[in-house]
Amino acid sequence: MAMLTTDLSTGSGKSSTWTNKKRQPHYHAQHIKHQQLLYSYRHNQSTRNNLQLSYQAKITSPLLSNNGSCHNTNRPSWWWFMMLATTFMSLLPLNVMANRLSDTKLHEILLDNKEIKLSWMVDWYKQEVLFHLQNAFNEQHRWFYLGFSKRGGIGDADICFFENQNGFFNVVTDIYTSSDGKYVHKDYQQDCVLFKMDESTLAFKRKFDTCDPSDFRFHEGTMYIMWARGENELELTDYQFPFPNVSSHESGIKMMQLLRADKIQIPETDLKQVEIRLNNVTVPDKETTYWCHIQKLDSFLQQKHHIVQFEPIITTPGLVHHMEVFHCETDWDVEIPLYNGDCQQLPEEAKVCSKVIALWAMGASTFTYPPETGLPIGGKAYNPYIRLEVHFNNPEFEKGHIDSSGMHIKMVSKLRQFDAGVMELGLEYTDKMAIPPGQVAFPLSGYCIAECTELALPPSGIVVFGSQLHTHLRGVRILTRHFRGSEELRELNRDDFYSHHFQEMRNLHYKPRVLPGDALVTTCYYNTIGYEKATLGGFSISDEMCVNYVHYYPATKLEVCKSSVSEDALENYFIYMKKKEHQRHIHLNGARSKNYRSIKWTQPRVDQLYTMYIEEPLSMQCNKSDGFRFEGYEWEGAPITTVQIKIPMQRKVCPHYNPLWMKPLDRGECDLLGECIY
Repeated sequence: MAMLTTDLSTGSGKSSTWTNKKRQPHYHAQHIKHQQLLYSYRHNQSTRNNLQLSYQAKITSPLLSNNGSCHNTNRPSWWWFMMLATTFMSLLPLNVMANRLSDTKLHEILLDNKEIKLSWMVDWYKQEVLFHLQNAFNEQHRWFYLGFSKRGGIGDADICFFENQNGFFNVVTDIYTSSDGKYVHKDYQQDCVLFKMDESTLAFKRKFDTCDPSDFRFHEGTMYIMWARGENELELTDYQFPFPNVSSHESGIKMMQLLRADKIQIPETDLKQVEIRLNNVTVPDKETTYWCHIQKLDSFLQQKHHIVQFEPIITTPGLVHHMEVFHCETDWDVEIPLYNGDCQQLPEEAKVCSKVIALWAMGASTFTYPPETGLPIGGKAYNPYIRLEVHFNNPEFEKGHIDSSGMHIKMVSKLRQFDAGVMELGLEYTDKMAIPPGQVAFPLSGYCIAECTELALPPSGIVVFGSQLHTHLRGVRILTRHFRGSEELRELNRDDFYSHHFQEMRNLHYKPRVLPGDALVTTCYYNTIGYEKATLGGFSISDEMCVNYVHYYPATKLEVCKSSVSEDALENYFIYMKKKEHQRHIHLNGARSKNYRSIKWTQPRVDQLYTMYIEEPLSMQCNKSDGFRFEGYEWEGAPITTVQIKIPMQRKVCPHYNPLWMKPLDRGECDLLGECIY
């Protein structure tokens, strides 16, 4: 995501520590293998045991017959969910046992976009997910499966297979696919626990982590859910059979966040709404366009309100890549031209319209604020102009598309406890950063250094409750790490299976508090296999970004906390590449983009670039919403945050875990999720 504004601050540079000496990159593979295991909640063991017994007694007795078989109980299909709700309520404290459970804990999605409805509840206490499928079967279908894939492929997938045998829908089998996806194998450890199955529905549960190397470990990032159903009867013979081949109408894959935070309800009933959207704009027939629309707010916003929800309006889904709504941060009586056109021709007076108040990207849906906070809008001293920015991605240069996309913004007049804010973390949008070609997952890190948070955050810190991770086409993994001095705390957000097609603004289950003096490091991994030239940072869809938009409270003046490598460090790097590496097409006074793309990349040169990025000083953007940097520190040439190298060799909750398909770190350079990285 991008704001087409210019940094208005200046600063004298500090000398670089890059020298004309070839650095040894022997440690680089260890440095980037800092991926941390997802946090596991720990509870008192006796309490957990009691909850387990209570839960099993409540959930199994109504659904199973005396002999334990799972067959039709002649009750409505929704009846089992009533029992699940009752069970969950019995596990909750009395002060949260209001009739909000089905709204807050129950998540739903249509797998086929028509009738097959997947509903699920996340039990964070027992680390398991309860699934319910409606219209999974009909009189024609003999089997149905729900599976979990790393990145949407059918190879090495983990599947719960439901089958009709002997006229009864009562068989579930935990299976997994071969690495080539051609065969299905029965798992030696069965972890799909069936509650109920009848002619049209089924209900089952599975733990987040089964400690089975053939099972996929559930996580809070993007997950790929596979489903299919078929008419031909299948039987497991010798624990193996060919992978079922079904039509696209009877199968599919959905990207979703399975381990979601509870849904958020809006307690207020008196809601007001502002709509900002384009008006029948002809989408330009070029790859990348940022289109700007400025409008004046309604008169009722002369009184301060809190935004509590924003909802996207997308009229050309294949072309709208992302949208942002900005407030014009200037005096209340300054008039801003009502512009509607390409952001590159945005009037100078509108450059102040840069404070983010709402945003959306591909795959995202409605975002709702927690009941204790809302984003402030309006007031007597509030300038009444806002700007909508729509990024059109039109790689096929299609003509004739008309777009009216935008946002519904809901707000309340009775103010909540805290004003919320939005902050950008990650990398500056600049071609100072580059990704070499032919890399599986090259890492770039953007820093929010301790010196910035020390100046900008209040003594009690801020609470982060929402996060949206963003790259362009080549991003495959993103995480934001949290440091307090030499201690590393739990990550702000992480998506090990990130897809640019699915960029939700996510409410966080774990809401970290960031204190003054803390440092935040956002790292994006990029796959450039098949590319011949370096990929540069920038605004175009063919360029790359690395951003984490975080929503937090209480609001501060800190709008942007991002970095790039310092100017001096980059200049010395190009001198080194020209004189010592004999890259003769580099021009020391030429464009950075041409210099990067003129380099003939070898693995040692990739290592040298990576070493420069993780050791050299920064150009730090510690910016207020007006675009100016905070005063009181020399931001050009700022020190880089030291990132501790950690290589977890086994999973804490599974001490003997050693998946057969995982290559050792010293052979194949693969992490604990089984995917190779740089």
